[in-house]
Amino acid sequence: MNRKNLILLADMVEYGEAWELQKTLLELRISEKIEDCLLLLQHPPTFTYGRRYKESNLISNKMRYEKIGIAVYKTDRGGLATYHGPGQVVGYPILKMRSYTNDYYEYLRMLEEVMIQVVSDYGITVNRRKEYTGVWADNAKIGFIGVRIATGYTMHGFSLNVNNDLSPFEYIIPCGIDGIKVASLQSLLNTTVDLKEIYERITSHYANIFQTEIVFIENSLPYFCRDALHASGNC
Repeated sequence: MNRKNLILLADMVEYGEAWELQKTLLELRISEKIEDCLLLLQHPPTFTYGRRYKESNLISNKMRYEKIGIAVYKTDRGGLATYHGPGQVVGYPILKMRSYTNDYYEYLRMLEEVMIQVVSDYGITVNRRKEYTGVWADNAKIGFIGVRIATGYTMHGFSLNVNNDLSPFEYIIPCGIDGIKVASLQSLLNTTVDLKEIYERITSHYANIFQTEIVFIENSLPYFCRDALHASGNC
């Protein structure tokens, strides 16, 4: 196995900081100064909107949402609206896509498969829907995808609802799908799930699906920034 991925594990990272880190890692990956990466982390309460979301709607919504303590970001990923919050695990692969597939849609299916395998580990039946990206369980969406491909390299990624509060999804139309139901592992299992175990399961399935060796950099993003990203001035 010749491919290698750095697995960067963190706890809570503010969305804007994580986005800037992605941009820095993307620049370094394109210039071949680092290996492919997968960031796994959580965000404080945040609504994010993809490229197609109307700016006029965002301005009015942003004031309302920030009043209730939820940050708002218009991003450069695909897709429409979604929510991130504590207890949800977010994955950002920064990689050279053609090393794994030349097909953008196959790449999306690979990300879906990682989440499908993780949720299936808990005895939950999971499926895809032909007309949408993401992962569904018990007729509700549990896994979300929104990516960007820049000159053949990927950023942004996927989010899996584990123990997070689902009520903020009621403030938006998740993924632009009217009438959508949203679930989490906790809501389906009626118990809290160990997030460390989720990180382990994601990395294990990611390694198998992407056929890559993984190298952990656990709880050490500041040190990784200091040592590997110092030249960029972004850490």
